[in-house]
Amino acid sequence: MKKFALKTLAVVLFISTSLVSCSNDDGGETVMLKTSYVTSVEGPITGSINEDITLTTKFVAENGCGQFNKFFETINGSTKTIGVQVKYTGTNCGSTPTEITTPYKFRVNQAGTYTFKFRRNDTQFITHVVTVE
Repeated sequence: MKKFALKTLAVVLFISTSLVSCSNDDGGETVMLKTSYVTSVEGPITGSINEDITLTTKFVAENGCGQFNKFFETINGSTKTIGVQVKYTGTNCGSTPTEITTPYKFRVNQAGTYTFKFRRNDTQFITHVVTVE
């Protein structure tokens, strides 16, 4: 009985190990995240407290596989510096740059003047100022 239990345990461990350690060769998609730079920003220059304010941003993806992923921001008082992250999924994407339009939404709960600096390149910005009353 003891030998049977040991053999059964050995078989179960072998099967479990082989199932867990199999590689996933399903030809999964290639995914890359890259920073892109904003080419234009449009939107209101005034807004109201506790209401969504939407700025329309445009940026360029390197190829047809690029999609907007997220905005990333740094905040210094009432100034936000904003960049765009693009997600590239796939490998057969071509080489034609693609312009993408994405809304940037914000809401504030205090009146004031808010400055948004969208990255145009590593050292320059497109600045959009909104006065909230």
